[in-house]
Parts: sequence; structure tokens; C-alpha cells
Amino acid sequence: MNFRLLASPLLITGGLVLAVGGFVSLNNDATPVRHSHNAFAVQGSAYGKLLARLSETTIDRVWHLGVEQIVPHYMSGIEHEEDHSSPKKAGQPAPAAATKASLEKPRTPLQNGKRWFQDRVIAQHHRTNPNGLSDRHLATVYRDIEEMLLRSFKLDPTHYGAYDSYHLFLTTHDFGGNPMANAQAVKVAQFAMAAAYQETEDPEPWLTAAAAGMNLYLMDAAPYTKKNQTIPIEIVKEYREKIGYCLAKFDEVQQMAEANGNWDRLSTERQMEIAERSLFSKRTFQQFDAMIARAEPSSSPADPNGAVVKSEDSDDKP
Repeated sequence: MNFRLLASPLLITGGLVLAVGGFVSLNNDATPVRHSHNAFAVQGSAYGKLLARLSETTIDRVWHLGVEQIVPHYMSGIEHEEDHSSPKKAGQPAPAAATKASLEKPRTPLQNGKRWFQDRVIAQHHRTNPNGLSDRHLATVYRDIEEMLLRSFKLDPTHYGAYDSYHLFLTTHDFGGNPMANAQAVKVAQFAMAAAYQETEDPEPWLTAAAAGMNLYLMDAAPYTKKNQTIPIEIVKEYREKIGYCLAKFDEVQQMAEANGNWDRLSTERQMEIAERSLFSKRTFQQFDAMIARAEPSSSPADPNGAVVKSEDSDDKP
């Protein structure tokens, strides 16, 4: 027997057996070996953060084409109301004749060429079926979108767009509102806050944490608001402390970024985006002080007519 001829098949077979054994061990709950499902450690890395931002366009495109069944205007450069290239349905009246204004302003050859390319993009992605998606097909689209949102969130849980889009999908889309989706939304918000707490150089994740804290507050307050009941003051104070801490850390990290020059390395558009989100978060946060002030009675005595009586004891001053 020639062992040289058997050596290669045996080695190949042995390698396949070891590979299968390793794969089974990684997916067997009874073994202590666990796979992180973070190939090449891209999740949370600089590359992961870049991929999370780039995936926003893909998710938006799938949402428009799959759910709303319209061509996104950023793909064609034409607003939805200006798009007249959709196929005409049976019984649909013919379009109105061209107006005098359109005849007075003919398109230039360059404009006609640009519109030709725009129409090709619309024709490439536009649905020719006059019937809408079936419920099963729409459910498949929802599932694909949720997988993309979850993948984008795992790449960068501190990115506001990746987090908030996934949270809104879980809590507002047609399959949301159930206990399983709400529980997932709570886990996502808590994970986003935990990831932001580790950030010491970029101020933007702290705004994401503040938004996650606000979403958690709204979810905890929802049972009371639905019943027109007063939200317990303990819940209000708890989230005022959490969200206030995130906003304070944002100011602190932003000042550090301005001092060391990292803030100037950001584009003007991103600086404006962060500034607008910061202003919105801080204005929203002000409601907690107003709610606490309304809930807690004043420490100063009042007369029967409603006028506040000043206390003579100076120790009562705040």
C-alpha cells in the first residue's frame, strides 16, 4: 500500500473534521466556548463607525423602495411630487397639457441630458406592478430592514442615527408595540448608554446617550400617560439625573475637544448637526425641572388667598 497517496486525503479529512468540531463547539450552548460574532473586531472600531454612517443611505433606500414603494429623491435628484415617470394605471386620466410657462422656458441640452439620466434611475428602481406589496412580502422587507438596522447599530452603538433609527423602528413600525419589541428597545437604549459612557474624546456619543435616556423615560412614563395619571416623581428625578449627567459630560468633552483641536477637525456640517442636536436635547431636558417644580409643594407657607408668605427664618433659604 502506498502511504504517500493516502497522506493527502487523510490530512484533508482530518482538517475537515477539526473544522466541523470547532464550528459545533462555537455554537454549542453546553460548551464554554463562545463566538463574539464580531469578525475582525470591526464592531465599535473606527472602520465600524464609518460603515455605520455609510449604511444609513442603504437603509433609507431599502425603506423607500420596499416599504413606501417610491424612488428616493436623492437617487434621482427629483422630488417625489415632480416625478411623473410612474406607469399609468388603467382608467387614470391623461396628464394635463403643457402650460404656457413650460413652453416659454424650454430646457437646455444640458438639462435634457441630466433629466434623461434621472429618468433612467427612476426607471431602474421604479415598480411596474400597479399592485402594492402583499402582507407577507412586506413582512419580509420589514425583517430585512430590521436586520440592517441591528447590524448598523452593532457597528457603532454610539452613533445617533444608527441608534435612534433602530429604536424608532422597534417602537413605531407595524410590528412594534408588542412586549418583545419593547424589551428589545430597552436593551438597545441601555447598550447605547453603556457604550457612550466609555467615550472620553468624542462629544457626540454623549448626545446619543441623552437621547437613549429620554427614550427610556418615555417608555417608563407611557403606562401612566395612557391612563392620564401623574408620572411618579421618582421616575422623573431618576431620569433627570441620568440625562443631566450625559449633557454635562457632553459639554465637558466638547470643551476638551475644542482645547486640543479635535473639534476643528470635524466638518462644518457635522459641527452644525451636533450643535443643533445639543440645543434640542437641552431644551427637551428643561421639562424635567418644570415637572419637578409642579410636583413638589413649596416649602414656604401660603395664606388662604394664595399669596406666598415669606419666612422669617433665614435658614429656610435655598
